[in-house]
Amino acid sequence: MNKTFIVLLFVFSTLLLGCRKQVSDYDRPDFDPQPTLNAVLQEGQHVWAQVTFAQCLDSVHPAPCTNAEVLLYVDGQFAEKLQHCGDGLYIGETYAEALHDYSCKAFVPEFDTLYASTQVPASPKVFDVKILEKALVNDEGHVCPAFLITFGNNKKQKQYYSANLNLLMKWKDEIKVNRDWIDGYYITSSTLSYSYQADDPVLLNEGSERLVFSNEIICDTLYTLKVNSSIGPRDHSTTLLGYVVVNMSGLSESAYHYLKSQNAFDEPDAYTNLFLGVITPINLYSNVKNGRGLFAAIAPMTCDTVFFNTED
Repeated sequence: MNKTFIVLLFVFSTLLLGCRKQVSDYDRPDFDPQPTLNAVLQEGQHVWAQVTFAQCLDSVHPAPCTNAEVLLYVDGQFAEKLQHCGDGLYIGETYAEALHDYSCKAFVPEFDTLYASTQVPASPKVFDVKILEKALVNDEGHVCPAFLITFGNNKKQKQYYSANLNLLMKWKDEIKVNRDWIDGYYITSSTLSYSYQADDPVLLNEGSERLVFSNEIICDTLYTLKVNSSIGPRDHSTTLLGYVVVNMSGLSESAYHYLKSQNAFDEPDAYTNLFLGVITPINLYSNVKNGRGLFAAIAPMTCDTVFFNTED
């Protein structure tokens, strides 16, 4: 038994030493700078765009493009030429409005014209937030709450959303003071951007526990999204009071696809084996023609704070 253990330890150590050996005489492949157009529009704010050049892997910041000509179109009609304000940032006098289409053309010397478009979504309408205090059991055997978020839905239009919940809970517990146990409290706070052990049909349809979803399978004008929490009391302590703030944002289609591709970095597929160093290549979503980047829009909304189990 001891000999087997020693042999396995020797093999394992050899593998580790082999992995730590420095690779010498490595020539990096040439990387030609590529034009990039980025913008995230928001209702009520100036339309803007940033034009830069993507560089090699060891570059810290992208190189700004200061001599581009950036033209803005609203609902297919020319609106204005965006003005350069430094560091490749171009800003216009036009304010973004919900449910309008915005397109951008960027003429970069010696490169093909960059083109991208998006629609500014309307702010989601949240009608109610309820709490199920005893909804599920986490991995440690503690009973945890779930949150029910009821929001409006337009059945005639494809809509996209993201959400997160800011939680603060005050738990009643016994604390030790000078060898004596007295009644006390402790507070936990966290931000939920996913649903623990998701069982909501909309999230299951997305194939992810992340709170980034569409109305693809929502057939009614109202929908109640169930978000499970993994936060439970320690030992035998009980919830005394707490509150939750729901932040829900409307997304453009491009923002939705970008966030979904970004989530793929945190949720490896079945072909990924981190132990063996095998990782499936992931390309971030881009809707910029003839270049890289993201031209998107969001419509954030914060619900009222919802209290539960309040003290008298």
